[in-house]
Amino acid sequence: MFATTPALAFDEATADRVLLHAQQKLRATATNPAIPTSQYPKATTEGPWRLVPNTANIDWVQGFFPGQLWLMYEPGRDSFWRSRADAWTRGLELQKSNPDIRQITHDLGFKFMTSFGQGYRLTGDDSYRQVMLTAAASLARRYNPTVGVIDCCDWNDDVWRVPMVTDTMMDLELLFWGARNGGNAAWNDMALSHALKTLKDMVRPDGGTFHVVDYNTSGGIRSRGTFQGFSDSSTWSRGQAWAIYGFTMAYRYTRDARMLRGAQRTADYYLARLPADSVPNWDFNAPTDQQQKDSSAAAIVASALQELSLYVSDPAVALRYRNAALAMLDSLSSPAYLTPATSDSPGILLHGTAFYRTAINPTGEDIDKSLIYGDYYFVEAVSRFKLWNAGGWLSKLGFPGSLHGLGTGNTGVRMVEFDVTPLSKFIDAVVGYADTSTHVTSLSGLAMSLRMNPSGFFDVRRGAEYAALANVPYEAHSTYHVRMRVDLGERNYSVWVTPPGGSEVLLADRFAFRSDAPPTDDLGKVSLKSGHFDDEFRVRGHTVRAGTAPATPDPPEPQEPESPDQIPPVDEPRTDDDVLGCTTASGAPFVAAALLLGLLGASRQRRSSSVR
Repeated sequence: MFATTPALAFDEATADRVLLHAQQKLRATATNPAIPTSQYPKATTEGPWRLVPNTANIDWVQGFFPGQLWLMYEPGRDSFWRSRADAWTRGLELQKSNPDIRQITHDLGFKFMTSFGQGYRLTGDDSYRQVMLTAAASLARRYNPTVGVIDCCDWNDDVWRVPMVTDTMMDLELLFWGARNGGNAAWNDMALSHALKTLKDMVRPDGGTFHVVDYNTSGGIRSRGTFQGFSDSSTWSRGQAWAIYGFTMAYRYTRDARMLRGAQRTADYYLARLPADSVPNWDFNAPTDQQQKDSSAAAIVASALQELSLYVSDPAVALRYRNAALAMLDSLSSPAYLTPATSDSPGILLHGTAFYRTAINPTGEDIDKSLIYGDYYFVEAVSRFKLWNAGGWLSKLGFPGSLHGLGTGNTGVRMVEFDVTPLSKFIDAVVGYADTSTHVTSLSGLAMSLRMNPSGFFDVRRGAEYAALANVPYEAHSTYHVRMRVDLGERNYSVWVTPPGGSEVLLADRFAFRSDAPPTDDLGKVSLKSGHFDDEFRVRGHTVRAGTAPATPDPPEPQEPESPDQIPPVDEPRTDDDVLGCTTASGAPFVAAALLLGLLGASRQRRSSSVR
């Protein structure tokens, strides 16, 4: 039923080749004087991009181009990419709110998580976060509490009453994320309610999906069918892709087992129906004389399955999902689907299908084209491959995924060593330690913590505050060696940090354990806790061994910072897990995934406007 042969062709060298190709294509678009920062690419073949303006509220694609520019900025922090990503990102701010509910689209998640979300993840610029929270509040206005779903749109009111579409599963991330980053905690409940209604009413018993479920105003189902698929009983492949990615993302934020089951059911349906090249046709049930590949669906699922493989407990199933994702990437990076470097096409992937010819849309739209969203998810999938293929432990936003067991018996005096690599700057993240018996649901459960603070420096928890004996800044993609001496009997610890190419610096000398932490008799678990997004830093080579009790040196006089901006703050990082009631889980052998980024999804538009 499923392919079991390991996918070996897609590797680091292929990933680097694809990303270099993406850089070349994106640089050409970003420097094209015919494309101002108020216009956004949507689709193309051999000619120029077809563009949509930043004022097109009911379109859904404007976030994907700046999102790709941010992904180009991430590895090397080249200011070229940041300046252009910022310009096209800020051009979308005008869509964060609107007094007219009919001008607020369910696709705000697509638009803002890919653009402002990526920007905030990579720069820590709080102005991006504020825009995202305003956009999340706007999206929440579309929530219908009687039905329990995000009402997708108003442009088809002559046919639908309270419509729900598979695409909206992607937009839920704006609500999930916002609830954990300074927004209304109720947004989390809205998003989860919508996801559960999708699972109950949209996913068929065989794991396939309807594209549209329409409700009456009291919550009863009026109809189930399609808008962009072949028929009401068929499964539109990109709609299925939105479901796989959306349920996976929902599980990342909630750790709700129902979301994981939804992701697996929809993924298994999809994989069982793939052709030999792992790239589906636009609809799984369309007749043979109406078939057309949709590379965008393959790109979305290739990204989602890599993440899903990190969440399932069965190693064989996890391997099957990962191998399936790599097989998709292998096909998409081949000459059959990757645009030639020498072609005039500004796109990255060939053979995308936005809207095939149907009774609803007899002429179709953007058939056999390069699609900006297909390009985005392809670049995201390749970037995820490189991130998750590099090994080590990655930080997580939620406490359950952040925890790694260290075994029992780590008592008395212990020496801890590891390498830590921040993947963004500025972040607000900790490496913290707790007792084996401690049920960690907030930072107060961590008796010892090394923090990468929002001002760009390392500091250490001391009693009721964070402090540091020296100013040690951190930089994205630089690796720092950390050494700790923990005296569990005396309830204190010392921390040394060695910057790249530098000498070891004493950061904390016999600092007291956190004052409000529970009793800590051993080093039973470590938490790699992100502040705002998954995967903010990586830890490698973590070891714990028995230590002696050598005299530690007297603490040096604190260094005078060069400027007030260098003084690390002692504020407590935000812990929205307390509000949202996250629960703990035992440490995993490898880190659960996720991104960013992801971020995204959506469906439909007025026939004369946009389609997904």
